[in-house]
Amino acid sequence: MSVDARLVYAPKAGNTQLHVGGSAHYRDNGGAAESGPATRYRQRPFIHTSNTRFLATPGLRVETETNYGLEAALIDGPLHATGELHWLNASTLTPGRSPTFFGGYAEVGYFFTGETRGYKGGRWDRTKVLKPVGEGGFGALQLNLRFDHLDLNDDAIIGGKQNGYQASLLWIPQDHVRFYLNYGRMQYEDAALPAAGGDRDYGIDVFGARAQVDF
Repeated sequence: MSVDARLVYAPKAGNTQLHVGGSAHYRDNGGAAESGPATRYRQRPFIHTSNTRFLATPGLRVETETNYGLEAALIDGPLHATGELHWLNASTLTPGRSPTFFGGYAEVGYFFTGETRGYKGGRWDRTKVLKPVGEGGFGALQLNLRFDHLDLNDDAIIGGKQNGYQASLLWIPQDHVRFYLNYGRMQYEDAALPAAGGDRDYGIDVFGARAQVDF
């Protein structure tokens, strides 16, 4: 059984769109906590085309799970800034063991071609390209920079810590077509996968590319 809720307030200050919100999630695993598969909290390195997870907790017999999140954003012409914080508490069947894991990010982005990041109904929406390819234009070009943090160490549970320094270049030739180039420098502590020699504190470089048709 699970219950979820999210509340958003999205006022405008002149031409600047503001956004603040919060969310909560509660899940009761019932009998699956004891007899079902154990719960693991894991994370891939920045892009999800890889099946390698450098962060991973051991299997936990999670009885209930409670999540809290805070979010904020602003859009001012071609500039946007956004960030989120998230806490997850896992109450396990092991007496006295109830770890709380934490993650968050901060991001800024800018359209060199003058577009504004799409926003509608309390969430991100499709970006409207000002001068699409095929209509005499180049399309939209956007640069994004992000810092990402995830901590899966708590209450004697060692799942690892991650600090990610990330960048993406986005070209939108038309409203429904996108091309991405992504780079991330991921720094790990207590990684689930040891490097050569057994070291669990190290960094990796991640590159990714994606083409997307949005409809």
